Amino acid sequence: MTNEELLISSLEAEVSKAGYQCARHGDALFIPSIALELFARSPGLKDAMGGRAVSVTFEACPEGATDGIKVFQIGYGRSDYEAARDASNQWCLGVLPALLTYVTQTDQRGDVEKAHMIVAVDETGEQFGWTVYLPPILSRAYGGSPSLDEPEQSAMFKALFDSIHPFAAHKTLFWLECFAARYPERQVDATCRLNNADWAEGRNALLAWATSWQEPGDGILSRRQFLLFKPTPVDSIPKSAELSSLLDEQQALHKRPR
Repeated sequence: MTNEELLISSLEAEVSKAGYQCARHGDALFIPSIALELFARSPGLKDAMGGRAVSVTFEACPEGATDGIKVFQIGYGRSDYEAARDASNQWCLGVLPALLTYVTQTDQRGDVEKAHMIVAVDETGEQFGWTVYLPPILSRAYGGSPSLDEPEQSAMFKALFDSIHPFAAHKTLFWLECFAARYPERQVDATCRLNNADWAEGRNALLAWATSWQEPGDGILSRRQFLLFKPTPVDSIPKSAELSSLLDEQQALHKRPR
């Protein structure tokens, strides 16, 4: 079995465990209810923490598309299979719920919160509305880290709020892949990717957020979340849910996602 086959079979097991029908289509896993194909890209395996670690980028594509939403995962376990299941489980908990909610346009899922924001260009008065899908934040503690104080589900979005506005003056679906960690002696690290590309402004915002966490003792604290932004008519956003910001027109033009 190749590494790709190991990851796809593990993902198939986790998607089925979550209650969704799926089937293998060549090197892809197909979820017919939402016409989505899933791929395991660039898998790697190595020894870690007395066991095995698997790294993989899961890519979700509309059926027949050649490019999709890519999210990096790392899983740990006593064997390659356990580590692959761990990585797949994280994707099913932290990414799949947002995709299902977006595609099906349902409000029935209790594990996905929604936020709204409005971006207004000062020079023109043009406004852009957004619905933000917030699946669970996946928190983990390693080593001698104490019990985690779980943040609210919108905490990462709020940490990124000021940074994201200059990149949201448009009407195209976009997404963020976010990871932050805190180490002993006030050391922090973060990764933020906007539409599959490294995003420095987002990373800086997450680094600042991670410094506010509790001390990890001799261990490591990490948090990961996937955020999906859907263009939404401004007049359909509830007034009580608005988060808005004004930005300079030239700033918006220079920072629109490509």
